[in-house]
Amino acid sequence: MTLRSHRTLLIAMILALGTFVTTGAMQAIAQSITLVQSSQEPEVRKAPEEKKEEAAKAAARSTAYHFDRVLIIVLENVDYEGAIQNKDLAALAQHGASFTNFHALFHPSYPNYLAMVAGTDFGIHSRGRIFADGQVNFPNDAQHKSIADRLIAAGLDFKQYAEELPAGTCPWNISSEHVAEKKGDYVRRHVPFMSFREVQEKWCDRVVRVDSSTSDNFFVQDAKKGLVAYSLYTPNMNHDGHNTSVQVAGAWVKKFLDDSFPEKLRKGTLVIITFDESAGNRDNRIFTLFLGEMVKEASQQDPKVLDRHYTHYNVLRTIEENFGLEPLTANDRAAEAITGIWK
Repeated sequence: MTLRSHRTLLIAMILALGTFVTTGAMQAIAQSITLVQSSQEPEVRKAPEEKKEEAAKAAARSTAYHFDRVLIIVLENVDYEGAIQNKDLAALAQHGASFTNFHALFHPSYPNYLAMVAGTDFGIHSRGRIFADGQVNFPNDAQHKSIADRLIAAGLDFKQYAEELPAGTCPWNISSEHVAEKKGDYVRRHVPFMSFREVQEKWCDRVVRVDSSTSDNFFVQDAKKGLVAYSLYTPNMNHDGHNTSVQVAGAWVKKFLDDSFPEKLRKGTLVIITFDESAGNRDNRIFTLFLGEMVKEASQQDPKVLDRHYTHYNVLRTIEENFGLEPLTANDRAAEAITGIWK
């Protein structure tokens, strides 16, 4: 059956459902069911020498260059007060910059993930907590860009690693909203790059499946070869704490850094451990930690610097400035890059 035939059949199914569902529900179905042709472009595999050249070019463009690469690990739904008391997260915090006044932007999860990579949630949070986690496929136009655009245009690269991403044909259209496994559930709302048709159509090979039960999965292989400039890592919903606890999430992060991305592989890489949102504390304050040889140890950090008010937009602006990239929106443009923590 052709792509056009699939689309026609799905539209007919949605219309047929109109008798039984509300208009809002029909819109949600239409948004989540999107057919996009798979990218035919081969995955870009760059040699270590080319990656060093990328880093050199980025350093030349930047006015505040601190790291060659960044890896962002996003955990789920824990208040700062709970996270900082976790023994594993607290132990990691002794080796970097643990911010004491860092805040998520919205509730629920999905708008925060979008803001991390696009500098805006495109108004998704205005749907309210019940409906704002419904995924959208944003059109490929000038109003819907992500940091992927800036990186590619600058000759850099990005990857989104997603634990338990369903096996199948890129871009995993209909089946990928929520897939439950014993290892831990996958949900697409935690993989923000998949919300952009541009990524689906052009760069879908940068969205990488990680089988968390395999010791030599695709992330481990990439880490041994050298990560690209920007990596976003989405644990499954057991590992990120969403379906479990902060104790499970903290233990998973420690094991991940010990086994999958040990210190010997992290040279030049800034590791950011953050949460999407709080569990419900009054001001959406969350735990966020910067780790890497470019970051001062906790004993050398200034508490006043760590207590500055930061959000996900400040992290995005810091990455943009590091790689000499133009801000995406007024939100990240207005946000100050994080300073005072670097060696």
